[in-house]
Amino acid sequence: MRTLSVLWLHAPENGADAPLHMVEYGLTDAFRDFCHIAFNVRLPMDYPPLRLTTVSSPENLQKALFIGGTPRKGLTDNGDDVCLFLIDDSLYSGKVGNFSLKDWFKTYVPALPKVVVTYPGHPSVVVPQRRWAKKEIAAFTDPARSHERLVHLFQSFWLPRFWSALKQYVAVKAGATWHTPGHGGGNAFAESPFMRGFYEAFGSMIFRSDLSVSVESLGDLSSPESHTPLSEAQKLSSEIFGTALSCYVTNGTSTSNKAMLMTLLKPGETVLVDRNCHKSVHHAIVMSGAVPRYLPSHWNPRLGVWGPVSISDIERELDSSETAPKLLILTTCTYEGILYPVWEVARLCERKGVLFYADEAWAGYLNFHPFYTYATPTGPTRRYNAVNETSGAHFAVQSTHKTMAAFSQASMIHVSMRFKALLEEDASPQYRWLRRRFALHGHGSYEKFVHDLREYLRYWHSTSPHYPFMATLDTAGVQMRLEGMKLLDERLKWVAEFRRRVAAACGKEEGECFADLGEIAEGDGNWAQAGYLKDPLKIVLMLKTPAACARFKKSLLKSRIQWEKSTKTTILFLVTIGSMEEDFEDLFRVCRLCRDLIGRPESETEDAESVQEAVAGVPVVSSHAAALCDGELVTLEQSVGRIASQFLVPYPPGIPVFIPGFRITKAMADLILDVIASEGPDNVHGLFCRGGHAPFYVEVLNKDEERRLLS
Repeated sequence: MRTLSVLWLHAPENGADAPLHMVEYGLTDAFRDFCHIAFNVRLPMDYPPLRLTTVSSPENLQKALFIGGTPRKGLTDNGDDVCLFLIDDSLYSGKVGNFSLKDWFKTYVPALPKVVVTYPGHPSVVVPQRRWAKKEIAAFTDPARSHERLVHLFQSFWLPRFWSALKQYVAVKAGATWHTPGHGGGNAFAESPFMRGFYEAFGSMIFRSDLSVSVESLGDLSSPESHTPLSEAQKLSSEIFGTALSCYVTNGTSTSNKAMLMTLLKPGETVLVDRNCHKSVHHAIVMSGAVPRYLPSHWNPRLGVWGPVSISDIERELDSSETAPKLLILTTCTYEGILYPVWEVARLCERKGVLFYADEAWAGYLNFHPFYTYATPTGPTRRYNAVNETSGAHFAVQSTHKTMAAFSQASMIHVSMRFKALLEEDASPQYRWLRRRFALHGHGSYEKFVHDLREYLRYWHSTSPHYPFMATLDTAGVQMRLEGMKLLDERLKWVAEFRRRVAAACGKEEGECFADLGEIAEGDGNWAQAGYLKDPLKIVLMLKTPAACARFKKSLLKSRIQWEKSTKTTILFLVTIGSMEEDFEDLFRVCRLCRDLIGRPESETEDAESVQEAVAGVPVVSSHAAALCDGELVTLEQSVGRIASQFLVPYPPGIPVFIPGFRITKAMADLILDVIASEGPDNVHGLFCRGGHAPFYVEVLNKDEERRLLS
C-alpha cells in the first residue's frame, strides 16, 4: 500500500496539546475506514498509511516539499506523498517569501485540501470557502471520539460522489431491469452459450453499471441543475480543478469544443485561431457560423511538426485593424508538448475585450504538480494550467481520457472564476458586448451563460450516456487530488532518467536525441524567456532520416511497443498516469539497440514553403453556408480554383487543408495528392474514392451556389 503524507504546519508553542503520534494514528484510522467506504479496499496493516510530518514555520514549506526548495527540481519524500495540509491558526496569516500563505498554496499546490487547526482562546480566522476547511484541535487530539468526524472530513475531500452512488445502487438497489439498455445488466451475454466469454472477459460490473437515465436517483446530464450524485460529482471536480463550473462530457473533447463555441460565438463574428488546432475546433467554427482568422502558422520542415505561435504574433493579430475578434483559441499544450504562457495571452486578450479559450486536451494534469509553474522575472509566479486562480484562460476543455485515468471519450469543460467575474462585475468597458450577450435584467449574468451552455450541451449530449464513463470522470479528478503529486513526480523523474540513459547510450547530448522547446519552435531562441515550456511528459524522439525512422518503428513493433504518433523523422511517446517504470526499460532497450538511428534529422523532409502556402488561405464565402450547400464532386485536379464545401484533413500535416468556404489553390491540391502518394488515401480524412483507388474526389460548391454566395 502506498503511504501518503499529511504535512502539519505546526507552531512549536502548540506542541504540548497532543502527542503527535496520537494525531497520526487518529488520522490513519479514519483514512483506512474512508478508503473502505470510498474505494472498497481494506488497507494492509502497515502503519501508518498516513504519515504525519510537521513543519514549524511557513518559511520552511518550500524546503520541506521541493528538492533544494525549487519546484522544478522535483519533490522531496514529503512532497511526493503529501495529500493534505494542516495549518495551525496562528500561522495562517504567515508568508512564504513574497507570497502570503494562501497565495503560496494557490500557486504551487492548488488542488490539495487544506485544514486550518483552531485552538481555544485564539482569534477566529476566515478561510476560503473552497479547498479549505476548519477543525478545532480537539478533533485531532481525541481521535476515538472524533473518528466519524474525520472520516466525514476525508469524504468531503476525496469521495467520488457519482461512483459511490452508482456502486451502491448496483450492489443494493438494482433488481429486475425493465428499462434500457437492452442487455439487461449483462444477462443477454451471461446467459448466452456463445457470448458468455465476452461477458467474462469484461467482468460483471461493467455491464451492471451500464444503466439508464430511468434511474433518476443517480442523475442525468440533461438535468445538471438537479441535486443528484452526478451534479455533486461535477461540483467536486470544479473544486478540484479550481473552476467556476466543470461539466462532464461523454463523447469527447470534440463535442466539448462544439458545444462551447456554439455557446460563445454568433454567425458572422470573428474568431482568432491557431491554424494548428484540432479538426473539431474547425468543425465548431463552421457550425457556429463564425468567421475564422488564422494566426501565423509555423511548420517545422525538419521535424514535420507545427511550432507554437509567438506572443508577438498573437499581440499583432489582436491589435490588427481588421474586425475585432470575440474569441482567441489556442491549443496548450500542443501535441508535441509546447505550453503557452497563458497568463500573458490572457493579459493581451483582456486588454482588447477578447475571450481566451484553451484546448487543453493533452494536458489535463497540469493543475496537480508544482513543476508546471513559471517564476516571471518581474512579477508573481504563474501556473501553466489554462484555467487557474492566478491568471489564465477564461475556458478550457480537457480530454481527461488522454492522459489521466478515465475511459476513452471522457472529457471535461472548465469555466474559470475570472470569466464569472467579467460577467458579474460590469466594470470592464471592453467586455460590454459579453455582458449584453449573457444579460439578465440589463446586467451581465453568469447564470444566463450557464443556462445557455447547458442548453447547447443538450444539443450534443447523448440522452443515453455511458454511466461508467461518468464514473471515471468522477474518480479521475479524485485520484489526482489524492495522489496526483506523487504520480506526476514519479513520471517526471522517470522521463529525466530515461533521456539521460538514451543520450549516454547514443554518445550524444540529450538535445540531439529529443526535440525540446527550441528544436520544435525554432526561430530566435527566446521562447523560454517568453514563458513557453516543453512538457517533459511528451517525449519526442528524433531520428536521423525517414529511413531510420521507419526502421526504428519496425523495431518498436517487434518489441510490442506502440507509440502515440510519428512523422518522417520523429516519434512521439506519451507519458500518462498509467505509464509504468518498466515501460521505460522496454523502450530503452529498443533505443540502445537502434542507437545509430537516433539523432537530429540530417535534412528537411518537407517543403516548408509548400506546406505554409497550402494552409495560408482565408474563407472567401461563409464557411457555414458553404458546408450546407449541395455541392458537387470533382477530382482533386479539377478542384483548383473552386470553393470547397467540405473538409479534407491529410496526415501529415494533421490539420484541415480544405475547409468549407476556402478557395482551393494548387498548393492545397498538391499537398493532398502528395500525401495520397506517400501515405495512402486512408491518411486523408474526408476523401471520396471508390475501392481506395484513383480518381479521388472532393466536394465543392456548384457554379450556381458559388455565384449566389459570392454575390
